[in-house]
Amino acid sequence: MPQGTARRHRAALLSLAFVVGLVQAGMAQAADAVSNNLEFLYELNIANLGQGSGFKRALFGPDQARLERPVALDVRDGEMFIADAGALIIYRYDLKAGTLLPVGKAGMQLVGDAGDLTIASDGSFYVTDPDGHQVLRFSREGRLLQVFRDEANLSRPISVAVDEERGQILVADELFSHIVVFDAETAQAVRGIGRRGRLGPARFRIITDMVFDDGRLYVAERVEWRLQVLDAEGRFLTHFGHNELRFPQALAVTDDGRVLVADRMDNRIRIYRDGRLVERVGRNGSGPGEFRLVNDMTVDGDLLYVADSLNGRIQVFRILPPSPHALGVS
Repeated sequence: MPQGTARRHRAALLSLAFVVGLVQAGMAQAADAVSNNLEFLYELNIANLGQGSGFKRALFGPDQARLERPVALDVRDGEMFIADAGALIIYRYDLKAGTLLPVGKAGMQLVGDAGDLTIASDGSFYVTDPDGHQVLRFSREGRLLQVFRDEANLSRPISVAVDEERGQILVADELFSHIVVFDAETAQAVRGIGRRGRLGPARFRIITDMVFDDGRLYVAERVEWRLQVLDAEGRFLTHFGHNELRFPQALAVTDDGRVLVADRMDNRIRIYRDGRLVERVGRNGSGPGEFRLVNDMTVDGDLLYVADSLNGRIQVFRILPPSPHALGVS
């Protein structure tokens, strides 16, 4: 179709410079402006274009473009990779230099929208392609390196994590409601974690996200216990959020172990410490600290990056030190 062809043409754009949308007006009215855990800093949503960008100039004005629908992101070593489903492009953003580049033609190799994106220590990155029943690994420059498939066990891969210590790639499947473990070198499935089922340890119904952090696997799902924590071998450790979460869409874990869960039903981020809900942040809307469908979140040091998809932006928050006074939310 003409529109799809035009979007794919954008991957040929030359260097871009990201304009940081610093939201200052109306800060006093920002949702949950006083938070014990998160402080809104700024949003990223506008790009300045270099040479050869006449297509976007015609739509957005001189030399400007916008993120359309960011659905997945990760940050590592001063770079943020963003999968923009609206533009069919995967971008690499240099956080220090403020430059944005399309990562080759990586975005056009997905069958549908990206489900998740994770950067490995070598600079390569993994992207789940739920509609393509696969996970793709690309070089930093966008060259396809590996394809992870398993027809018997992988139907809609929704989230991916890298266990570099064990040389494994963990892939959560939304439809089959289990986790498939692949050998990182051979791209072959070697075992599974959990299974579809009603309430019980490592039993899931419709997995929505997964994070591997400090040897622990955090798994969010829609129907049963909402959020389970497993060890690196898949053994059940604990669960929480059953009475507070309705549709957990995205997870992130801070360096001090707080678990952040974005809930699709009310566009709020719930924050847990030691399995206990300590705060709810945000609300539905388009202002600072407000959200319209959080599809992904990632933590880098003391910063939280949020893919605020339907607002077409990335919101950035400072993660505040834990408050000794925030013991729980009734």
